[in-house]
Amino acid sequence: MAAIQRTRSSSLVVGIVRLWLLVFVPFVVLPFLFLSGIVVPHTALWGHAVFHLIYLPILAVGWWALWRFVREPSNLALRVIVALMLLCQTSGLFGHAGELVAVVQGGFFSAPYSIWSENPHMFFATFAVAGIMASELLLIVLTVTAVVQRLLRRSPRVTGGAADD
Repeated sequence: MAAIQRTRSSSLVVGIVRLWLLVFVPFVVLPFLFLSGIVVPHTALWGHAVFHLIYLPILAVGWWALWRFVREPSNLALRVIVALMLLCQTSGLFGHAGELVAVVQGGFFSAPYSIWSENPHMFFATFAVAGIMASELLLIVLTVTAVVQRLLRRSPRVTGGAADD
């Protein structure tokens, strides 16, 4: 029984680490590389288009990892959090795909700078940013909940001696 519990626990840890690598890390790294102006200058209009091209498949892989992970935890609270993350990630995926379509229609790599503030791009950006940000916050909630539940599940150990007088 203890071996099964350890296997479930390690599977949960691997799943959460995988989610951090697929959901959080690209969210931090890609905007820094392509949108901050530090690595790719703001004057390079292709940077935003490349950001959308790279981030869309990463969002799809993150969605797939969430879809697989939603069945793993035996705890209802963790399943609900992951299901909410899946909903938010779907919103982010929809919005990001819409942004990419707006960029392609606006000239793709040579799209003018003004396209980023125009209606089609901004409409879809609302879904993308809200969904992705909510997914990031829920990832933190998922991690904290899993740690707390793991700590609560541990049984108190007897240290040798009488518990009470």
